[in-house]
Amino acid sequence: MFFIGIDVAKRKHSLAAITKTGEKVIEGYEFANSTAGFEHMLLRLTTAGITHENSRVALEATGHYSRSITAHLIDKGFEIALGNPLQTHNFAKAQSIRKVKNDAVDALALAQWLLVGSPVSARLSSSETSELKSIARFRTFQSQIIGDCKRKAIAVLDQLFPEYASFFSDIFGTTSLAVLMRYPSAKALSRAHIDSLTGLIEKSSRGKLGGELAHALRASAKSSFATNAAIAAQTLELKQLLSQIEFARKQLAEIDREMKVLLDKAQTLITTIPGIGVVCGATILGEIGDIARFKKPSSLVAFAGLDPSVYESGEFKGTNNHLSKRGSTYLRWALWIAADRARVFDPAFKGYYLKKRGEGKCHKVAVSALARKLCNTIFAVLTNNVEYVCRAS
Repeated sequence: MFFIGIDVAKRKHSLAAITKTGEKVIEGYEFANSTAGFEHMLLRLTTAGITHENSRVALEATGHYSRSITAHLIDKGFEIALGNPLQTHNFAKAQSIRKVKNDAVDALALAQWLLVGSPVSARLSSSETSELKSIARFRTFQSQIIGDCKRKAIAVLDQLFPEYASFFSDIFGTTSLAVLMRYPSAKALSRAHIDSLTGLIEKSSRGKLGGELAHALRASAKSSFATNAAIAAQTLELKQLLSQIEFARKQLAEIDREMKVLLDKAQTLITTIPGIGVVCGATILGEIGDIARFKKPSSLVAFAGLDPSVYESGEFKGTNNHLSKRGSTYLRWALWIAADRARVFDPAFKGYYLKKRGEGKCHKVAVSALARKLCNTIFAVLTNNVEYVCRAS
């Protein structure tokens, strides 16, 4: 049996292979991250007497760099083990007290980790869950763009019209955006014709707001404590930020529609669980992939980084233990949001949340505990492929 370690990089990879006794068969072999490089690597393995039938391969789960070669190796019949970079890095450090790090050393350490640790083999997710993972992560990216633009827009608006936010519950709502796009500063609003401003507010709010708000806004604008410096530049900045927010929101809506299509195609029952809608469902399913990867619910909890950290030494046992947060941040976020919603819609989840609150836990800690309970439910629904049935607490 041969154990192969591949240190993955953007343009080239490094490979090492050892026997079950630890004897080095290949060391420091580099090949290009290309079709030709991959074929040459297979030829090098064959020359050394290594095939997919008598070997296992270990790689680090290094984001998108490892996905392509992993898929190609699995297509060729190789058994793959994906190592957590933190785990494999600590293993490599333990092999020597010397401070040596290069691609060849890392590849050899991966092969040795595979030999000693006997990690579970990786499985490729179905095309549906892979697409869900990709689109859900891209949605997070788009949401972060909107959040960044909002924070910057607020900072600019605080200079152009600091009193403006007190007139709207959401300054990025439809009516507020319509006003700001036409009158992006206190100076512009103070000069607005009251009939034009009223008509704009009435149209954008569908008749819910009108003249009263228009008069109040213009009066506040005339006495505003706004800055008089760089008004033209900041006005342009605010208008472009608002346009970016509006554009990103349209893209987000398109992503959500595609996400719904992919979730339906996956034929999952995860959305039968209270609190899990399209966005959370797609994110959770995409990050989990094949539920068979997890032997028990606690493994899923750990993968999400929702397990408590442990600190013990001698007679000391730490009691103020925080979440490990060593797993998927995307999965952890989706589970937390879903748990916070589930406590509202499901009696059993609500009862568990109130129990934790009764024990003196704050809201965030109680919801985190509920997210761990939600992992058990998700594991059962996906493993048994059955709908969630709401039960009283």
